[in-house]
Amino acid sequence: MSRTLALLTPWIIAGCAVDGDSIANTDEARISPNGTSLNGVALTGRPGVTLTGVAPAGVAANGIAIRMMTNSAPLSGKAFIGSKWTGHLSDGANVALRVDAAVQVASSDVWSYRVSALVGSAWRPLCVDAAGNPGFADSVSGTWNYAEGVVGGGAYHPDSNDFTLACRGSAVAKCVELGYKPWTGDAQELAACTRAIRADFCGDGTSFTVDGTTINIYDVAGIVPDGVGWQAEAEWTAEGASCVSGLQSTRFWQTGHETPSCFGHTVKAKRACGRGELGALITELPPPSTISKLPTR
Repeated sequence: MSRTLALLTPWIIAGCAVDGDSIANTDEARISPNGTSLNGVALTGRPGVTLTGVAPAGVAANGIAIRMMTNSAPLSGKAFIGSKWTGHLSDGANVALRVDAAVQVASSDVWSYRVSALVGSAWRPLCVDAAGNPGFADSVSGTWNYAEGVVGGGAYHPDSNDFTLACRGSAVAKCVELGYKPWTGDAQELAACTRAIRADFCGDGTSFTVDGTTINIYDVAGIVPDGVGWQAEAEWTAEGASCVSGLQSTRFWQTGHETPSCFGHTVKAKRACGRGELGALITELPPPSTISKLPTR
């Protein structure tokens, strides 16, 4: 669920998160509202300037040099509280980041962190909720291309030296909490998941859904099993949708009301779509008469 946040000087910092310090169990996350937000964080002083990644080297609260972890989430455990890191912006500038609090996602090896960015001389929350309260972010190795409508837009680069901070509720954070984690060998599923959550059918970073549209998502590897039996919408790869089950069985038809330019060309309707033969992940939608949409925030 994407949420618009407070205006900060000289940047706008936007994100999604749960309220307070409570991190809910995410077992039900595969049947959940999707959204258009990729990572939930946007730092803009001028149009087009974004936080593209965080450098792997930081400084602990006691001044000791530290590095992101490589065999788990980049940040994992309470020992990272008080540490400082350097965020990279798309215009080539840097921003100082500080970890203020940590909580563990229930029944998971994922930790979420409340992070602040140094804006002028003040530390401001990197993620906030709809009420303006500081929120939490998940960390994941690699970076995403946040462009839309271009070749490479929305692509995940797991081999990047930087790591990503994704506000909870954004596509990246949802997918990590579902279980698609690079440190367990599921980088391709993670890439496919962020495409699927955002309905990025053409694989160019463009979302064709409405925030709050309910979907079911699962995969052929059994990381997230299917247990609903709704009508298949599409199969997904790291490059976008590989097929759809039918025009009227898609989010772009039912809620977005806009047909992607790739439909009928690189993405076609196929009767066999949904069997797991053409993609790593499968999305399903409720019957059209029962589709529920949450208010866009």
